[in-house]
Amino acid sequence: MKIAVTGAAGQISYALIPLLLERFKFPIELFLIDLEDKVSQLRGLEMEIHDFCFPHLKKIQSGCDERALFKEVDVAIFLGAKPRGPGMERGDLITTNAATFYRQGKILAEVANPLVKAIVVGNPANTNALMLIRGGEYKLKNQIQALMRLDQNRAKSALDLADDQRKEVYVFGNHSPTIFVHDTTQEVNDFVRKRGADIIKARGVSSQASAAKAIVDHLEDWFHKDERHYSAAIYSEKNPYGVDEDLVFSFPFSNKKGILKLPLSQEEKQMLLITEDEMKKERQIACTILFSN
Repeated sequence: MKIAVTGAAGQISYALIPLLLERFKFPIELFLIDLEDKVSQLRGLEMEIHDFCFPHLKKIQSGCDERALFKEVDVAIFLGAKPRGPGMERGDLITTNAATFYRQGKILAEVANPLVKAIVVGNPANTNALMLIRGGEYKLKNQIQALMRLDQNRAKSALDLADDQRKEVYVFGNHSPTIFVHDTTQEVNDFVRKRGADIIKARGVSSQASAAKAIVDHLEDWFHKDERHYSAAIYSEKNPYGVDEDLVFSFPFSNKKGILKLPLSQEEKQMLLITEDEMKKERQIACTILFSN
């Protein structure tokens, strides 16, 4: 299997790649992508990966040429996105990243394996994933997902702390403070919504190891031969919740059957509208930038 990782010189990638190679035991070729000024760091990462001596790792190639490194890949993991800096708002991130993901979507649709599966992690992940889909002229609309598994894992952590041992946990909407956890309390929702900011406040950096674990969890469920249920931000076309059909929105998801329909309370229906409205505004910002260039 050929796997490409963008933003591969970053810290999430540094945590992700050994975990990925530990979890998946089939033959893997890795293609590591980052900006031109990160090429030396990519070379160092290559050296470390080689020193792990994973027997099923067949090839590593790195660089900044997206077209060459996306060629015929089966999986693309999009970690690369300009992070939020001091004084930046969420809208500033959208403005900066929309054109990048649109361009990468065009390349991916042209050169990757036609059956490629892509997962977007770089924030704002849902809107970046939509731009990736639009860049590829919707050819890959059902093969691109944004990472919500970290939010699901955070919700599971909160529920465990509350001694709620339910097996299935789902999150709806955007990877933002408008997200909500299905069938739970305000305290659990607050925990999930604030968890990322709390980690940044405590550590001085955003989640890295837990994000890497969530990516691997997501991919394992997506590819599993048996039916798996999890939270995934997917293209919202024909969804059963009445959500705008041109968003990348988190729903309960089956890797075999697609979006799962769950009953929502009146309060949850209101929260659904709030997170949907936020994503429609993000889409408008992103598209305004694209059309103005």
